[in-house]
Amino acid sequence: MPNTAIDYSKICFVIMPFGLKKVGDKDVDFDVIYSDIFLPAIAAVDLPEGGKLEPRRTDQDFFTALITQDMFEYLEYSRFALADLSGLNFNVAYELGVRHRAREAGTAIFRQGNSAPPFDIASIKAFPYEYAPATEAQKSRALITQVLTESLKRNRIDSPVRQALDEQRQSPPVNDLLTQAENEIRAYNVTGAMEIYRQVVAADPNNPLPRMKLGLLCRDNDIWDEALEQFTAAAAASPTYSEAWREKGVAENKVAQIAKRPPLDSDPAPGETSIREAIRLNPKGFDALASLGGVLRRAGRLVPALAAYEESMKASGGHPYPLLNALKLRAQVNGRLALSESDQLALARAARVREAQLKQQPPFDRPWCYFDLAEIRLYQGDAAAFLKIAKDGFADLDTVNWQRKSFIDAMRGLLPAESELPGFKTGFEELEKKLPPE
Repeated sequence: MPNTAIDYSKICFVIMPFGLKKVGDKDVDFDVIYSDIFLPAIAAVDLPEGGKLEPRRTDQDFFTALITQDMFEYLEYSRFALADLSGLNFNVAYELGVRHRAREAGTAIFRQGNSAPPFDIASIKAFPYEYAPATEAQKSRALITQVLTESLKRNRIDSPVRQALDEQRQSPPVNDLLTQAENEIRAYNVTGAMEIYRQVVAADPNNPLPRMKLGLLCRDNDIWDEALEQFTAAAAASPTYSEAWREKGVAENKVAQIAKRPPLDSDPAPGETSIREAIRLNPKGFDALASLGGVLRRAGRLVPALAAYEESMKASGGHPYPLLNALKLRAQVNGRLALSESDQLALARAARVREAQLKQQPPFDRPWCYFDLAEIRLYQGDAAAFLKIAKDGFADLDTVNWQRKSFIDAMRGLLPAESELPGFKTGFEELEKKLPPE
């Protein structure tokens, strides 16, 4: 039984490292992070029924001392849990796993901007935060308060463990096949993994998770018709699954591009309705907002597209993807970039994120980590680095043609502002020649 002296319905348990720890090449004092960032941000959260959320954390590193009853009770019973994955601390990973098994909702993940999530939970949204300078720390506190407030209002399932197990309990046993598929992915046998997922889908057609996994593999390998089929079925099987609706909309737009029908500038544009449903289900999902920006951009509706990317920037806390797309659209809408000091600060932060991801083995989020860092270097005045890093992305063995073409199409939007970007046009034309003929 839980400790009856504690009102867990008001508690936000903070899962994080203690003391001084390495994050990349920096020493970070996580006790200061807790007191200066997490504690005030959590204490500012209004509970839906009234009152304030109360921050708590254990004061011992439980793998070097006793595993306390208090820690497990906080993980099991707390109204909310905030996990900081910065530095990929093993204790944090263990506690997050316990929390995801214990509670289907009420967990949010954060990480410092230059810290990439590990492979096994890369698909879970992790909000970036910064602790310096003071202006960025204040933005981080506001983002954390906003994320927790919205999550408490929605109370939607956010545990991948509980979601997978709940689906499995209602479905035929497919554990062995799913394990085989994951092993094939780790062995870089994508074709074998896809065949196994097709068997799982045939045996368990109403389970959205294997359909999503198969759809993502098809998407990443240019098999767009099958990707759309799987995302559509996943959204039908789980109508509140925001990510399924987003991927469905992206695939609908891509299939329309390939087939050249319906027209991309139709209203609504191909995929727009599905992506707007994803946003309705999760209004703060920055991926869906950014995807909407892409669909509207291809439809020629540049002003609302720019607004969607800017909203995505706010929701994500400055993720590189919406930031860079917003800058390109600014060039198209206004005919110039006019980068501000705030823009350069955001670009420097985005560069740290992508640099850290490129250093991983293999690099995380290929080829976009290459392409984004190349674009950032261009804005920072280094055209040679722009061309070299972009070429590295083109040459990566896992990069497929639609990804190369997407990068070139996006960079074309900077041509109206080429006078502000020395060396861009020459490098762009060289990269454009590397695209295979249509």
